[in-house]
Amino acid sequence: MMDISFVNEYLALHLQADFWSSLDADKKSAAFKMASDDVCAWLGISEIDPLRIFQVCAVSEQAVFLAEHYDELNTNRKIVSEKIDGVGTREYQLPVNPAFSPRALAFLEREGKSLDGLLNISRG
Repeated sequence: MMDISFVNEYLALHLQADFWSSLDADKKSAAFKMASDDVCAWLGISEIDPLRIFQVCAVSEQAVFLAEHYDELNTNRKIVSEKIDGVGTREYQLPVNPAFSPRALAFLEREGKSLDGLLNISRG
């Protein structure tokens, strides 16, 4: 069973490491839980297997994505332009897949294509 320590380790050397480390424990825990649920639902599984590297990566990417963009995701639209002093108008654009991090989706795609989901390194 995967726990939040996997996410903390993954994100320690991530471009968003400072953002993740600045979050309080409750927000990290909530983001981890939601990300795990999202990835499990996407893959049709009941729990994340910490030995399957692409599942761990997808949960980690989804957790930081949710923590950073949760409020924006709940509006389900993105402002692409705005009227200023009667000069323009506000336009909204729905994201292609507003619920998932693009990086999480890349790992989920790899998980679906891999033979056993394990990271195997061979040399020689």
